[in-house]
Amino acid sequence: MKAKNVAKTIIVLVFLLFPQSAFSQQEPVKTGVRAYNVNINWWRNFSDPYLQEYIYRALEKNHDLKRQNYITEQYRQTIKTVMSDELPSLTLSPAFARIKTARQQIFDVETATLRTNNYAIPLAAYYEADIFLKNHDKTAAAKKEYDSYKYKEKAADITLAADVAAVYINILKLDKTIKTQQKITNIRQKIKDLTQERYKMGLASLYDVTYTDKLHTQAQIELNDLKKDRSLLLHRMEVLTDTAFAQSGQFLCGDFDKIEYTAKIPDYISSEVVIQRPDLMKAEAELQKAKIDVKVARKEFLPSIQIFGVAGYNSLLLKNLFNWENIFALIAAAAMQKIFTGGYLTANLQKKKLVYFELFEAYKQTDLIAIQEINDALCKIKHDTQKDSDNLKKLQLEASNFNLIQERYKAGIESYLNLIQYEENLMSLQKEKDDSKAQRLVDCISLYKAAGAKL
Repeated sequence: MKAKNVAKTIIVLVFLLFPQSAFSQQEPVKTGVRAYNVNINWWRNFSDPYLQEYIYRALEKNHDLKRQNYITEQYRQTIKTVMSDELPSLTLSPAFARIKTARQQIFDVETATLRTNNYAIPLAAYYEADIFLKNHDKTAAAKKEYDSYKYKEKAADITLAADVAAVYINILKLDKTIKTQQKITNIRQKIKDLTQERYKMGLASLYDVTYTDKLHTQAQIELNDLKKDRSLLLHRMEVLTDTAFAQSGQFLCGDFDKIEYTAKIPDYISSEVVIQRPDLMKAEAELQKAKIDVKVARKEFLPSIQIFGVAGYNSLLLKNLFNWENIFALIAAAAMQKIFTGGYLTANLQKKKLVYFELFEAYKQTDLIAIQEINDALCKIKHDTQKDSDNLKKLQLEASNFNLIQERYKAGIESYLNLIQYEENLMSLQKEKDDSKAQRLVDCISLYKAAGAKL
């Protein structure tokens, strides 16, 4: 029974000292905030019934995002730890001492051995007077570091949304391309069979038979590669959204022919959008922190003023411990000026300045890269849109020619072999058109990412 009581007592003490909330995992950032970061309403421009749902799922379940959230939360807690240096600290140190003195012989006088107890309950206070605002500046630097990680987290949200959308669009494209490639494979099977029949009748050579067989084999290899690519993309989507689509077989997706970017592509992106990119704002926050660190390094040369005090009770008898006569107190102040530190303060100041210059160059480079990425995305959209338009025109012309071939076949002017060869050519152009459309849609996503989701 005693053991059980001791165990219960320990459990109660643990829950009193460490509340349950300290052990529970809390989500630092909610999905709604992430949805705002990625401008979730912008994805409606693709007029797809499932795209937004997969982005929501990724924002909610992706483990890299959760990890980044917890890192950001760590820096938020760092602000509190740094801010504590601006406040006084109190320490309560109850103490008990058992004192025994040795017997002493002083000339003819012999002292008795003394045994006594000493009880003390001192309360110690310490405060560094922040008259030069050094500790306040350290708190400001910690806040800027926290801001930089918030912007890093926002950039991770935008990158994840763009990755999910790009993978989703490529899966849709591969679904259609696989169907088209299956038709090409079937056509080449028919061409191979017809060529073998013609060979038996002496109308085709052995080379023609082996050549058509090779083309059919190539079509099968390409079909297998497309299926492999589709499976790999599905695995990628599973990782991004933490959902087992392959096992459940419940990957719902729209129609590639229906998905389209309906919003107007801007001719240019204003500088106001560029400076709101998360990576640029992160670099700016890091630069501001470095500037504050330089200020703190300068203030390290100034004296520090420390105020401390002790108050409490001290008694030889426990029953008299809290008597007013046994109270004691001490208060003191001291100014400390560092005279010689082996060059540490000077080197530390120079180091902080060099870090500032380094981050300043990194900020300017990030700015240039942001402008380049936006210009690259606009350039790709322009030329890939033109390429897609040309592929559509090419496909329409070939479809018109195929209709003529069908009419000639019905009239007995063209052979069935020529008809299906024209059909294969039409399928190949359809694949080119689907590839250019997918690239054009992915270019729109690249512009979204380059603009920091501010389209």
